[in-house]
This record gives sequence, C-alpha cells and structure tokens, in this order.
Amino acid sequence: MTDIENWLRNGAGIQEGLRLLSLYKPNPYLARMVERHPDKYRRLLIRTLTGRNPEPTPADRPARSFREDWPFLSKPDCPPELKILAADKITAWANFVRAHEKLFDCVTPEQCLEQAKNCVFYYQQNRKIFSEFAHYQDTGHVLGKHPVFGEVRRSREMLSAGPVELMRRQHNLRAAISRLKRQLDAGGRPDLNAGRAELLAAKERELAEVEKILENFEKSYARRSD
Repeated sequence: MTDIENWLRNGAGIQEGLRLLSLYKPNPYLARMVERHPDKYRRLLIRTLTGRNPEPTPADRPARSFREDWPFLSKPDCPPELKILAADKITAWANFVRAHEKLFDCVTPEQCLEQAKNCVFYYQQNRKIFSEFAHYQDTGHVLGKHPVFGEVRRSREMLSAGPVELMRRQHNLRAAISRLKRQLDAGGRPDLNAGRAELLAAKERELAEVEKILENFEKSYARRSD
C-alpha cells in the first residue's frame, strides 16, 4: 500500500498506475480499458488499486447538467411520462455504473455472468429512455414505446372506471403479482428474472393506484352515508 499511497499523493499518473496494477492486482481487461480511455477509466483504476472511491475532480464532472442536455423537461408542456422517465433514467444509469464496477470484483465465472447480465439490463433500460428523450427533442412528439406510457394510460382509464371494474382489476393484479413472485422465488430461468422483476414492479405500482382509487370511493360513500 505504500507504493499505491505514494502514487496517489503524486497525482495518480496513468502509466505508474498501470504498472502498479500489473504488480499488485493484475487485470489485463482493465489495463486495456485504461490505456484506450485513460480519462474515462482513471477513477476505476484508483478504486481497483485502493478499494476506495476517489473524490471526483473537475475533469470527472460532466460539462453539462442533465436538464441542459434535455431542456424540454423544464417546460410546462413537457409530457408527464417524460418527467417520470427522467428520474428512472438517472437511476438506471447509476445502477449500470455500479454493476459495471462490480465486474472487476468478480472471482468466479458465475459472478461475472450475473454482473454482466445486470450491466446489460440497466444499459438497455437507460437506452430505452434515451430513445424517448432523443425522439421528443428532435420532433416535439413522443415516441411512446416505453412501458411507462401504457402505465400512465391505464391510470387515466382507472380514474373513469367504476368500483366493480376496479375490484376486478385489483383481483387480477394480485394474482399476477403472486405468480411473478413465485416465479422469482423458484429460481428457474434466471435469464428471465430481470424482466420479471421489472414487470412485478409495474404491477405493484398499478395495484397501489387501483387501491388508492378504491379507498377514495369508500371515503366518498361513507361521507354520503353520514
């Protein structure tokens, strides 16, 4: 650690960092990444050698903010679905970065496979949202392919539905949630687990919305009865 600490105190130069990596934590894959894109992977090199997340420097920080990249998010006519996706995009990217960093901590092929699947899953989540944002920014119209558009549409439909229809929907959602949970707990077809978890979260959000509307119906009925 003395060599590594001295390297940090002297500015954490890339070439010396690669030398230390080859001596203390050989990782040819990471070494190639750092050689090709030193600015992008310098912090990961530091983390690998020290086991600590380095403090970000001005060079590490993005030149533009999220809302500067997507200015339509601040406009009053921005579709509500895109505002919902803004938070999801930030979360998906953060999850992707964490999963990518964990790849370098894997010690077995099974761990590598699991983290690689997480990387792909969160990357795809982020790209789906990016496609919606880029299309709206270029055309002024929504692309509408992301599942959130279906969720918002169903929420609007539920507001105009009657109690009987909502109770039927509540029953169906509870059955679907129970089935998805059993599939996840069973551990079969792990390649489908990420998609099942995403669908489960969507069903749980929809159930919460249905039960909230039903609760409002009950309160309204109780007030009329009084």
